[in-house]
Amino acid sequence: MSKEAVRLKEEGNVCFREKRYHKAIELYSQSLQVEQSATVLANRAQSHLNLEQWAKAIMDCNRALEIDSKMEKVLYRRAQALEKIGLKASAHKDLERCLEIAPSSAVKAMIEKLANKQDAEVIVCLVWRKVMRYGLTLISLKLRSIFHDKAQSSEDAAVPNEVTQFRVPTTLRQFSKDYRELERLPPENFAKYFLSIPTTIYSSLFGELMETEMVSRLIRGLIKLLESSSVTAAEVSECLLHLADVPRFELLVMFLGDDEKKDLASICLHLTESDAVFIREKYHLEDE
Repeated sequence: MSKEAVRLKEEGNVCFREKRYHKAIELYSQSLQVEQSATVLANRAQSHLNLEQWAKAIMDCNRALEIDSKMEKVLYRRAQALEKIGLKASAHKDLERCLEIAPSSAVKAMIEKLANKQDAEVIVCLVWRKVMRYGLTLISLKLRSIFHDKAQSSEDAAVPNEVTQFRVPTTLRQFSKDYRELERLPPENFAKYFLSIPTTIYSSLFGELMETEMVSRLIRGLIKLLESSSVTAAEVSECLLHLADVPRFELLVMFLGDDEKKDLASICLHLTESDAVFIREKYHLEDE
């Protein structure tokens, strides 16, 4: 890490020890702006946990695991957040992975507590509505604003179909690197790239580290491609149907915003009735 990133991280650590969690989060965020670090993301996730900001903690854990998939403390922290929002079975999976990497009495105790527990869909829904209203809405708006600005600047520059320079990814690291590059372009570029990936390797490629922001960008791109007749309805159906099989898909869907749900509903209008029904059910559009 650079000296500036380390300095900001250490200042954040001091605030954390003093239980000034909001200030710690601010300093960790500044450190991450200088340089991405799994350790800093893990520290910020713990700050969010201490403030009972479960959704934000999960997002930071996901990012940290994208950088280092074997950080046992991050798996444990994500499990804590998942358990708090009712995703007990999902939390149990994280704890099992954590136990394989670094066994501890705390992990074993939590595993016993969550043994045979199922994800509580009703609790998740209620908690998520509360989080959306009071917490994550601001994050979603900021993300959409950033994406819009980047897409607009790319459109203004009239960037020609740059997606052709990317090879079909074979590892999550390669996919994540490509995604960060594709963020600079309109969402349809990412959608074209995503459609080039064989649906049969979705689960093995993404594992449990697919992020909601990626799915959101994919959805926005797919509707653009459909409206411009750049792809067939069959291609889009196959993509969305297989995406529903990736690990933690229920968690990904839970974080989708209203705009993404509307785009999915629009996508369904282009699909066959049987595919549309299945997608509406899998992506929980029946509740809209």
